[in-house]
Amino acid sequence: MESQNDITSAKFTSHRNVTIVSAEGAHCAIFKAGQTREIGKRLFSAAIEAGLVPEGPLEYKEPEVVENKTQEEAVAIGLLEACKILIERANKEDFTTVGLPRVPSVKKLVNFDFTARQMKESFALAMHEVEVDGNDSKEHSEPSSEPAE
Repeated sequence: MESQNDITSAKFTSHRNVTIVSAEGAHCAIFKAGQTREIGKRLFSAAIEAGLVPEGPLEYKEPEVVENKTQEEAVAIGLLEACKILIERANKEDFTTVGLPRVPSVKKLVNFDFTARQMKESFALAMHEVEVDGNDSKEHSEPSSEPAE
C-alpha cells in the first residue's frame, strides 16, 4: 500500500470555526463550524491536529486497473456481440442460406474489419451462448435433416 504522500487532497469536516496553517506556513484554510471542504495534502497534519475529521481514509487507493485487450481480442468480442444481436433479432435477411450472418449485416453493427474465419468462430460461440441462455434460435444454424411437421 502506498503512503499518504501519494494522495493529493481529501475532504475534512470541522465542528467549530478554525483556521489551519501548514507546517511551513505557506498554506492555510479557514473552516466554519459544520463545514466540509477539500484541502491539499500539505494541510493534512494541521487539520488532524486541529481536530478536523477526514471524510474518508487518508490512505492511497490503487487506481482501478483497466485491462487492455489485443486487437484480435477486441475484434472477437465485437463480433460475438454483433452475432448475438443478429441471432436475437432473427431477421432472415441478415443470414445466408447456410445460416451464417451476412457480412453487410455484421458491418452495420461493427466499425472494424474482420475475416470470414473470425466471423464464423464468433457466430458459433454466439449460437452456443444464446442456446445456453435459453434463446434457442435453431432457425439460423445449419439446415436440419428433420422433416417439417
